[in-house]
Amino acid sequence: MPDTAGNERPSFIRSICALCLLFMLLGSSCYAGTGGREEYEDYAAAKSSSGDDIPVTVVSYPDYKDPLIHINRAVFAFNHVANRFLLVPLSKAYVKVVPAPVYDSIEHFFDNIKSPVYFFNHLFQLKAQAMGNDAARFGINSTLGVLGLFDPAEALFNIQKEETSFEDTLAHYGAGYGFYIVLPILGPSDLRGSLSLAVDHYLDPVSYLDAEWRPAYIQAYGRFHHTAPVAEDYEVLYKKSDEPYLFFRNLHLQGIQRDEDY
Repeated sequence: MPDTAGNERPSFIRSICALCLLFMLLGSSCYAGTGGREEYEDYAAAKSSSGDDIPVTVVSYPDYKDPLIHINRAVFAFNHVANRFLLVPLSKAYVKVVPAPVYDSIEHFFDNIKSPVYFFNHLFQLKAQAMGNDAARFGINSTLGVLGLFDPAEALFNIQKEETSFEDTLAHYGAGYGFYIVLPILGPSDLRGSLSLAVDHYLDPVSYLDAEWRPAYIQAYGRFHHTAPVAEDYEVLYKKSDEPYLFFRNLHLQGIQRDEDY
């Protein structure tokens, strides 16, 4: 009779290790910028000329109700350790090792894969022109752009990328952000943003690849790649803040307010 328990144990251990790896790669810092190697290099040059300073002004929200503050603080502390000792060092090494042209091609590839996410959310928002642009970009970049490694849709046809998410869809119909949440590894978020992560995951075609492709790892690598260039900003901002948890919370809330005003 086969030793099923013995076979299940290594499989269980591998699953736990894989889950840990996935969480480690799902994000690279609590402060994520827009990504893009060329944009990052311009930003890094400007930051270097200003004395390695990050020009961020954060307003205070003294009366903000933070119902999950105790849980959020615990998760924030965990994220800080992960960022300081794992994600930020990995991100710095990754940016140094990967050549700029290769980095940009990978960025284009993952952005092209997410075209259905943009398309369906524009559909939900009833934005026909944006839907057409999404479909055109996907078709052009998947063919002329060699599976999305290049962006001829913008370079040759001036079809600009218009990113959107289910969070934008909810905001479009007047749904508030709910309350502030700190997610493990992913960092600052809110109820609306957390729901968007789940919905957009199922709109992402990578989710439906054969299990042998390990779609979760592909998505995790895509997010790590996107945020790696600005990962070190987390360290700078953390050191500059007197109360890091409140600083990053207020930074997130300020971003929400800015987007809603816009």
